[in-house]
Amino acid sequence: MRKCAIVLLLWGIAFPAMAARIMSIDQMEQFLIKLHGKPDGKVAGELEDARLTERVSQARLARWEADFTGKRTQEELMKLADTSAFLNPPASDVLRDPPPDEDTQRQMLEHAVEYIKTTMTRLPNFYVTRETTHFEETLSQHATSSMAPAAMGTRSGGMPVQTSGVSTATEVKALHSTGETRTTVTYRDGHEVRDTGMAKDEMEDQPALGLTTSGEFGPILDVVMGDVVQSQVTWLRWEPSVSEPAGVFRYVVPQDHSDYAVRIPNGAKTIELHPGYHGEIAIDPATGEILRISAAADLPQPFETMQTAILVEYGAVTIGDRTYICPTHGVAYSKVPVAGAVAEPQGSTVTVQTQLNDVAFTQYHLSSAEAHIVSGGSGPEGTTPPAPDAAAEPAATQPASHP
Repeated sequence: MRKCAIVLLLWGIAFPAMAARIMSIDQMEQFLIKLHGKPDGKVAGELEDARLTERVSQARLARWEADFTGKRTQEELMKLADTSAFLNPPASDVLRDPPPDEDTQRQMLEHAVEYIKTTMTRLPNFYVTRETTHFEETLSQHATSSMAPAAMGTRSGGMPVQTSGVSTATEVKALHSTGETRTTVTYRDGHEVRDTGMAKDEMEDQPALGLTTSGEFGPILDVVMGDVVQSQVTWLRWEPSVSEPAGVFRYVVPQDHSDYAVRIPNGAKTIELHPGYHGEIAIDPATGEILRISAAADLPQPFETMQTAILVEYGAVTIGDRTYICPTHGVAYSKVPVAGAVAEPQGSTVTVQTQLNDVAFTQYHLSSAEAHIVSGGSGPEGTTPPAPDAAAEPAATQPASHP
């Protein structure tokens, strides 16, 4: 059976894109200096329609959040960083070191593949808190007088149609936070275990998310790297990292080599695609540890107006008394057309809805059984203790996956 990483998308009402204030990182830095000291609501309002042309690093975002502590402003800064996550970094974040030769590049990729093969066997059983902040665009509609003639037919999906003397106007609320969810992810015997122990009333208190992802701990690294070694990989750049500079590669996986899956719930049915996809991989050249990975689907017709992408970042976390490289942050992004809408008139633009998840993985803990083994100083016969400096799998925003 194919291994696959899966993005789950819920069809939703869509609408035209909002006009945006486009800025580079340097321009945003200057803009934030001007906003410093202003009320939270004022700053958030100024940032609401801003868009960046370059990627925001987590270190830069942390500095911005330290300067602006208001909840609304921090949500806007998070949104800015996440919507820029799949862009190139600014020139100031790129090291000017010469690229490695082809043999060294090949060795880096081979180390990454070997690293993934050993990652799951070295991770202990643990549980971790998954914190998801969901953003989406929403709209409201109202009737206005109009001299336009009646339109024939109706649209499925609840979209009003124009009638004689009456039209509908759509008011769009830009991408904004609709709430946060906290769930527990359990990792046991090399697999992520879905938490089914949440009480019913606790589940009802959680806001409904239109974009859902899971499977960060395991499948995405295995799937993507398994496809990448059979596909086109090119060197991009050196980037700073916590220790040594990270080598960044771009990859393109064609559809006929893809084990990556996208599942699209559409009413009572689910459409499953195995599209081609592309992205970036940041690798520690000394250890083969993957520090960041992204995957953006290249969806075929008739889904070409959709966009789905996932990015996962990794860092050192403490589990028990040891340190591992595990998922720390992720982004899931989608643009979805109007649900069930009939074909638009020739020359018109297909409308889409943007949804965004920011995911943070926090509070890593050994599971009770593993914690008991560690405190006793030795495990039961046949138990392999976790090795130091092992790595974990994708984080924060990867799709569901099935081995």
